[in-house]
Amino acid sequence: MMLKSYIQDCKTLQEKFEQKSPTQKLIVRCQNRLNSNDYNLSFFESLEQKSTEPMQIAIIGQFSSGKSTFLNALLGQDILPTGITPITSKVCKICYGEDYILEILYKDGKKVLQNVEFLHKLTRENSKNIDYFCLYAPIFLLKEINFLDTPGFNSQNSDDTHATLKVLEQVDGIIWLTLIDNAGKNSEKALLKDFSSHFAQKSLCVLNQKDRLKNEEEIQTSVEYAKSAFEGIFSSVIPISARLALKARLNTKEKFFETSLLNLTHSIQDIALKRTDSTLSIQESLQRLNALFCDTQEKINAQSSKEEDFKHLMQDSNMPLIFDFLNQTIKPKANLAKSHSTLKRLKEMHVLLHLQYHKINQNYKNLQNILQQSNIEFAQKCGISKAQEQKIFNELYLNLDMLLDSLAQKIFNALEKQSIDFNQSKKTFLGTKSTTQNKEVTILPLEKIRIALQNQDTQLVKDYKAISVKIKNFLDLFIDSIHQNTNSLAQKVSTWQDSAPKSLELYLVAPQSQSLQNLYHFAQHCYENILTDFNNNALIVTSFLRSELNVLSNFLSLNYNNAIDLTLTRLDLKIKNAISKHQENQEEFALFNPTLENVRESLNEAFCFEQFQARLFGPMNSLNKAYAQFLERSEQTTESKIQLITQVSFMLKKEVDKILQNLKEIQAQSLTL
Repeated sequence: MMLKSYIQDCKTLQEKFEQKSPTQKLIVRCQNRLNSNDYNLSFFESLEQKSTEPMQIAIIGQFSSGKSTFLNALLGQDILPTGITPITSKVCKICYGEDYILEILYKDGKKVLQNVEFLHKLTRENSKNIDYFCLYAPIFLLKEINFLDTPGFNSQNSDDTHATLKVLEQVDGIIWLTLIDNAGKNSEKALLKDFSSHFAQKSLCVLNQKDRLKNEEEIQTSVEYAKSAFEGIFSSVIPISARLALKARLNTKEKFFETSLLNLTHSIQDIALKRTDSTLSIQESLQRLNALFCDTQEKINAQSSKEEDFKHLMQDSNMPLIFDFLNQTIKPKANLAKSHSTLKRLKEMHVLLHLQYHKINQNYKNLQNILQQSNIEFAQKCGISKAQEQKIFNELYLNLDMLLDSLAQKIFNALEKQSIDFNQSKKTFLGTKSTTQNKEVTILPLEKIRIALQNQDTQLVKDYKAISVKIKNFLDLFIDSIHQNTNSLAQKVSTWQDSAPKSLELYLVAPQSQSLQNLYHFAQHCYENILTDFNNNALIVTSFLRSELNVLSNFLSLNYNNAIDLTLTRLDLKIKNAISKHQENQEEFALFNPTLENVRESLNEAFCFEQFQARLFGPMNSLNKAYAQFLERSEQTTESKIQLITQVSFMLKKEVDKILQNLKEIQAQSLTL
């Protein structure tokens, strides 16, 4: 059952979709492709409704051109206030309704219904918080065409002009109203060329107050002048008298009959109220009713005799030409105009959305460029820093080498000579003969040398301690160099973090867009997303170099005495072993007389000098390794972050492709109209 219900719902939706116009179908397709967070649902709903809504015609013109009188004549009702001063800078939309009622829409979104008379009480002061008006009237013409009464262009209040220009962005056509003896002025031409030339095929120039001119010749002269002045701007130029047209429309047989009946109704209600209050008897009430009926009938009959006069008045006003223009020029183009207007708004929305996505993607690209450029700068700055720091490393190595040379020289100079008798047995024909031979041997005065080399107050010991401290303190130089790189990146990322949201302020057509929210979230968490890994790299390589330097520094500061003892013990043992073996066999085992090189070799072994040489001076010394690790890790981190940004850009591109596909279809649809 559920499946059947689902299938039936799908069929119903499909049937509704098939009933839509081509433009409405395009709107639905465009909406379905886009991310639901990239648009306001009411926007698409309003576009769909626009194709079924009445055409929007703006009545514009300069102040005192008689727009309100003209609109009253169009509507056949004296409902809009007229006067010589601009009352308000608000637009009044006039559309169809079952009753005459005024809807007031305030800037805070509140809507209030008022009687039409409210318009006559308006001032600029009490209309400050009003956004616009909507006047509903039971007039058949309004079912097909809505009129927008706009403020004057040359009003002293700039809000009037702004309000009118805003209306022009949305309407389907315009009627420009100007005074017949003032038409074609340069100020009018400048305004029209800037703001209404694209309405040329569905716009009308109305020259009002033609009854002010003396004769038909003057009227035609004004019309020809206006046509020349407004060439290419209007579809037609028509001279009228809105005042005469309104008078004629208010006095037609039908209108007079309608007004008379309405007045009769009010009078009957008044009699009924007085009967309720017992102020009138039944007889008096009947007499009054009879008098009302007779009076109304006489007025209607009298008006009927004047009908031809008002018909002529209507013809003289030229108002029928306005209705002909609406019926023969505007209405046939209404659907086409609405489609054009709908597609234009749809295209504008997509162009702005595309621009927003472009700006979002550009922000990610900017961050990617920052990372790539920083990686290059890391290599350049590290190369400079390493070259400077390597000189210090070399100095430390050379100082240690020189101190070991000094140690070796002191030990070598402390060697003493001592005479020792060596017994030697020789075999002869007579038997074994024993002889004694005195030889001078080298000995090592251990205690004397230890006192000389291990005394903490000697300069030699102080120099070794100084090297130990310099090796340990060298880490600070390295940390400063690394931090200069990471801090530089942090500053650039922080600047990007602040500028990314600001760079989009002018382009927000979809503030709830998921892509936009993702960018904001990414920017807010830049430290975690970007900088944490780079800072971790700095900590890792710093820890590595600290460990390397601590080994060297601690060895010098903690094992100096042990290294001296080890060196002396080894040399002494080697000397004594040589003497002992020489006593056993002088021919086979020679005495050991240490050279300066022998002493230095012993010191090298005791002080692990090869390790110092490798860590301080070799091609892959600790400093080179640390910088190599930092650059390698930074490059890997940069690549991973760029890959992350690339993935985001790819997802953005998918959304952009949908927008571009919609734009392509919108363009194709526009060409078919």
